[in-house]
Amino acid sequence: MPIPDTVHPANRDWKASLTPGHVVRFRFPVVAEAGHQPVAKRRPCLVLEVFHLSGQRFAKLAYGTSAETRANRGCEVRVNQPDGCAAAGLDRPTRFVGARSIIVSVENPSFEHVSETGSPVMGRLDASLTGRLTVIRKRLRLGATRAKNRSTERKAQRTRTANG
Repeated sequence: MPIPDTVHPANRDWKASLTPGHVVRFRFPVVAEAGHQPVAKRRPCLVLEVFHLSGQRFAKLAYGTSAETRANRGCEVRVNQPDGCAAAGLDRPTRFVGARSIIVSVENPSFEHVSETGSPVMGRLDASLTGRLTVIRKRLRLGATRAKNRSTERKAQRTRTANG
C-alpha cells in the first residue's frame, strides 16, 4: 500500500489534511492607497494554525513575501535555502510574516489551486524550519493572550469607573 503524501494532499482532501507548516496559495488582502478598496494579491502563505469552530475548519495564514525589508522583523519564518524552497513549492527565497496574518475558513474562495498539486497546497516547510515555526506560533499565541488580558483589564476598569 502506498504511503500517503502529506506534503501535497490530494485535491479532494486538502482541506482535511491541512496542518501547520503547509504552504498554500491564497489571495491575501493588502491595504490599498487612501480612498481605494483593498486588493487581494496572490501570495504564498504559511499555515500557522488550523482549528475548528462551530463545525467549520479554519486556518491562520501568514503572508509570504520575497521582499527584503526591515518591516515586521522577528516574527517571521525565512525560507532561504534551495532545498527548503523546493520543499515549500517556492521559486525564490521567501519570508513568512507572522505579524501579518489572517484567519480564514478553508472554504474561502481566495485559496487558489496550483497546477502542480491540484490543490492550493504548494508544499511544506522542511524539517530544518519546523523549530522556527513552533517558536513563532508560541510567540503569536502569547501576544494574543496578553492582548486579551489587557482588553479584559480595560473593560473591568471602565465598569469600576462607571459604577463610581
